[in-house]
Amino acid sequence: MEIPIRFKLFLYWKSMFNDRPKTPQIKISKQGKGVKSILFFLPEKREDAKVANYLVKSDNPLTGYTIGYVCNELSKPYYPDINHVKYITFSDNDLNYFGTIKSEALLDKIKSIQYDALVDLNTRFCAATSMLAYDLQIPVKIGFNSLIANKIYTITLERNNNTFLENNFQLIERILGLKI
Repeated sequence: MEIPIRFKLFLYWKSMFNDRPKTPQIKISKQGKGVKSILFFLPEKREDAKVANYLVKSDNPLTGYTIGYVCNELSKPYYPDINHVKYITFSDNDLNYFGTIKSEALLDKIKSIQYDALVDLNTRFCAATSMLAYDLQIPVKIGFNSLIANKIYTITLERNNNTFLENNFQLIERILGLKI
């Protein structure tokens, strides 16, 4: 995953001067019930969106869960409209020089719901969702491995080019205790 140097510098500066409060811990185990609210960051590329729809579950939505999706407004048409799911979209006007979200209203809208887990489905680097994942106080953050993933996610998945991406999505479902 290629990460621009200006984003690396921005993340370094942010981690040096901004003290993040500790997030509450939750337990996910065989005896536990899993999570009940999940925020998904959806990929921007059409080819990645086709695979991500596996986890979006347009034909079999996750009932009993609070689900939220964050994506670029240009990629929104790649995903189905689901009645009980909250889509939050951002545009290029909402981004700053570093490619991160600068709109306070949009950030407040995303932070208005307390989620148990965050799942970043971007297999390619996206500055907006990476910094958003860094800033959000969510106990379980799942994303794909990169040079900065250990600063952002609590669980990182290795993207192996020899395996199907659906296998990673099945692993995410097992980690979160989702009933499919």
